[in-house]
Amino acid sequence: MPVIPSSAYVTLETVTTLIRAIANDMLFSSAGEILTDSAAFMLPLLNDALEWFTEECNNHGVGTFVKETVLTPLTATPDVSDPATQVSVSDTGYNDGAGMHLAPQLPTDLLVPLFLWERQTAELEDWVEMTERPDGLPSVLPGLRFRIWEWRTDALYMPGATQSNDVRLRYTSTLPQFSSVNDTLYFRGATGCLAYYMVSSYLSSKNPDAAKMAESRAAERLNQIVTRSSRMKQREAISRRSYGNPRGGPSFVPPRNP
Repeated sequence: MPVIPSSAYVTLETVTTLIRAIANDMLFSSAGEILTDSAAFMLPLLNDALEWFTEECNNHGVGTFVKETVLTPLTATPDVSDPATQVSVSDTGYNDGAGMHLAPQLPTDLLVPLFLWERQTAELEDWVEMTERPDGLPSVLPGLRFRIWEWRTDALYMPGATQSNDVRLRYTSTLPQFSSVNDTLYFRGATGCLAYYMVSSYLSSKNPDAAKMAESRAAERLNQIVTRSSRMKQREAISRRSYGNPRGGPSFVPPRNP
C-alpha cells in the first residue's frame, strides 16, 4: 500500500474557510457570499495579518523565524591603506569599498541580523564570531578578518579585509506573502490567529465592537503560540553572567542576548 505524503502545514484555503465560519458567511455555501477566496480585499488583508503575526512572533522571541545563511564570497578590499574604508552587504549586493558586486546580497526574507561569524573563503576552519558595534564602526586598517559589524540603513557594514572571507549570518526572517489560496502557511498552529486578525481588519470599518472582539481572540491565539515557545525555552538552564572579572581587573565581556 503506497504511503501518502503528509504535512504539518495547511494551505491558505484552510484559513479562509475558518474566516468565513467566524464571520458567519457560510449560510448558503462554504465558499461564502462576501468573504470569498476571489474577493479583491481577501489577499491584501491576509498579507496584512501575516505581517502582524510575523512581527509579533519575532518581538516575543518565537524561534520559528530564525534562519541562517552564508554570504560568500566577500572579496578583499582593494584599498588597504585607508582606515576609513568600509564594506557593506545590502539588498542590492556587496560593496567592497571600491565597487559594487551583485552577489552576495542579503536574504530577501531578512528582518534583523542577530549574530555573525566569519572565516576565510574556501577554507574548512572554524567560524569566528564577530562583534556588533551598534554605535558606529571605529577607524581601523583592514586586516585578515572583518572582525566587527554594524547594522544601519538596512545593510551590514564592516571594516575592509585583506583576504576573501565568508560570513555566516543568523537572522530573524519573515514569511513570504500570499499570492493565492493554494499557498502554504509555513507555521504550525497559526490558522486561528491569522483568521481572527483578518476578520478584525475586515470589520473595523463596519462593526468596531465586533472587530475588537475578533482582535482580542487573535491576541489570545497569539499568546498561546508565544507560551508554547517560552515553555520550550525553559527546558534549558540559564544562569546570569556575573558583572566584572572574577579574577580581578577591569576586563568585562557583557552577556549577549539569546
